[in-house]
Amino acid sequence: MSITLPTYKRREMPLLPRAQRVRAIIATGLRREFRRPAAIVVTGMGAALVTISSIVTVLFGRILFPGSTPDLSFFAMPASNGAILFFVTLMAAIIGSGLIADDLHSMAFTLYLSRPITHADYLLAKAAILAPLVSMITVLPLVLTPLVAALLGFVSWTIALQAIGLSILVGTLLTVFCTSVALLLSSLTRRRSIAAAGVFAVNFGLSIPAAILAGPLGNPVFYASPWDDYLAVTHAAFGASDNPIDWAWSLVILLAATILAALVTYIRMKAVEVVTG
Repeated sequence: MSITLPTYKRREMPLLPRAQRVRAIIATGLRREFRRPAAIVVTGMGAALVTISSIVTVLFGRILFPGSTPDLSFFAMPASNGAILFFVTLMAAIIGSGLIADDLHSMAFTLYLSRPITHADYLLAKAAILAPLVSMITVLPLVLTPLVAALLGFVSWTIALQAIGLSILVGTLLTVFCTSVALLLSSLTRRRSIAAAGVFAVNFGLSIPAAILAGPLGNPVFYASPWDDYLAVTHAAFGASDNPIDWAWSLVILLAATILAALVTYIRMKAVEVVTG
């Protein structure tokens, strides 16, 4: 009979692959948002109201806008629906404002990066949570509108398919801009309420003053408004001729703002101290 003490060997837990960790962040974030009543109500109500109002605008366009013809430029109206701005801003404030701020507040950010994922992986995962939800307002209604119009024989399938393709492009542009800005504002504070206020300031705080000041100062003031830049690009894409500003410069401004916001967010995340192990 041996009197020596037993020896134990600790079994090392295998680390999950980096891609699987990123997918886990996305899945966890989406599950959390779909369990929040506010996120569900805003997403569902926004997608429904924007889709219905856009379809109604197209189907009854000849009555609402006498002299208009159902060509490709006709779909610039639903793409310019003001309800898109309202619900996108509300969604970015309710969902996007807390994606990073909550992690900074609870120190969960340091836990995420204590395992082998990069700051870019983390930010891409957070963007993959917000972007699909925002696209339910910026892309889905604009795609359904020409589809319904074609099914009802209001426009030809050639025009409808062109409108669907352009809707995906302009909707994606607005989606990536809103996602990038929302993540930037969320990364600058530990309080989601401050980030949410910043989202409203960027959208309405620039659009409303631009509309007021455009009279005395001229149309170039609209370049300061992201929504008016989006409208200029949208109208040009669908062939509408009522642009007060140049669509090319508007596109450059939106893309530059999106890239700059993403870059600043990445630099901000790199500055946060993380204990790895």
